[in-house]
Amino acid sequence: EEEAFLVSLYQFMKERHTPIERIPHLGFKQINLWKIYKAVEKLGAYELVTGRRLWKNVYDELGGSPGSTSAATCTRRHYE
Repeated sequence: EEEAFLVSLYQFMKERHTPIERIPHLGFKQINLWKIYKAVEKLGAYELVTGRRLWKNVYDELGGSPGSTSAATCTRRHYE
């Protein structure tokens, strides 16, 4: 399932002319694209996470550093 997701994601991004050239980092850790997708899905998908301001929860789910002040914003930006 994870591999199929990643193949689909890379293809989608390539088709819209915004290919993923390198995996983004959050803090000093490379983001697991499958994990961030599943974390957002678990919380109700993008619109709900954004509307309810749950991006910090997604960051926490990914094991981010608790002291980060821009965690929510960075997590959302990378997801988008």
